[in-house]
Amino acid sequence: MYEDELIFLEKTASIDIFEYSEQGIKTILDSPKHYNHGIMIRAAKLSREGFYSLVKYNSSYMLLVPLEKNKGLILSPKIDSLNNSESSFSNIDFINHSTSLAKLTYFLYTKESAPNWNLVIYNLNEISDPVQQVQPMKNLHAFHRYANKMVDYFAQLDDKKFKLYINKMKSCQVFGDALTTSNVIRGEKDILIDIISKLTDRSEKEGLPFEKDVFIQSVSVQKIELQANILNFSGWLEEIPYAYFNELKKWRENLFIDKADKIERYLKINSRENIKLKDISNELEISEQSLNTIFKKKYGTTIKRYLTQLKIENAKELLTTTELKIHDISEYLSFVDESYFISTFNKACGVTPSKYRQNYIEKLLNKKVYEYDSCAFKIAEFI
Repeated sequence: MYEDELIFLEKTASIDIFEYSEQGIKTILDSPKHYNHGIMIRAAKLSREGFYSLVKYNSSYMLLVPLEKNKGLILSPKIDSLNNSESSFSNIDFINHSTSLAKLTYFLYTKESAPNWNLVIYNLNEISDPVQQVQPMKNLHAFHRYANKMVDYFAQLDDKKFKLYINKMKSCQVFGDALTTSNVIRGEKDILIDIISKLTDRSEKEGLPFEKDVFIQSVSVQKIELQANILNFSGWLEEIPYAYFNELKKWRENLFIDKADKIERYLKINSRENIKLKDISNELEISEQSLNTIFKKKYGTTIKRYLTQLKIENAKELLTTTELKIHDISEYLSFVDESYFISTFNKACGVTPSKYRQNYIEKLLNKKVYEYDSCAFKIAEFI
């Protein structure tokens, strides 16, 4: 194993690397991570020998790299708080580089050349036959019918039917010269740009602000045109529509909530970031000078204090559910430095983060001892 190179890969690609086997999930490097053990076990069961596998869960992906039967690697993008179109763009980047990333990780871990396997994509919440990435063109007319239906349900924000018609589009297997061009790569790009055009036009009709509509369109088209090859076409076909869906959903929800609630929602979504009043003002289009007045009138505290409370709650969860070091938690929650995190936590909770974790562990141990003693007493009484 080229350990130093794997550490460098984790940092540069912004991923965490794990190993799965019949014994469970473990990190292959020394640094402990905050991860969902249960989801990774479920994802690992989908791994197939002879294939690299992308597994979608919630709004993110994991990449499975088999090493041998019932053993392999899981590559997971680092935890992120994005909850809008930017998360889809991040997913698109991960999808597009997944095959090369899988091969590089395989080589660094095994010190052997990586197999030239195809990629398959699964949705963890909708287990079905995988979508393979090497397919012939088939049934262009059905594809366009499904695309138009997808756009209709996008406008209605009907997530279930929106997703249904995206899956129908993927099942049509429209690739290559589908749009009357002999250039395979150009054909795939044109299909995606046509979808973007449909969604952009409908977004405008539905009232999505012009600047948001154009931003998604320009970023999506730019990402497509910069690709030498459109790898993992089905992944692009899903993530681009969801960039529009998430933005329209967020915009409509904001129409029906007051300004204080908009601020509170923004703080919750971005609670691990180092948020400035200017950031909130730019995002919500509320004057910077009036933000605290609006927020305090409804929530009885300043934005800074409320954000600190959210960070402390996040810190408590990380302290009790992970083995992350205090420094790592401080960095993850965007505190100025570890000392400031410790003093802020101590002021809010009456104990340092380390003591809070220690108290939690002792409480768990005492509970287990009590349950054991109680069970033993009942058995003795029964006998």
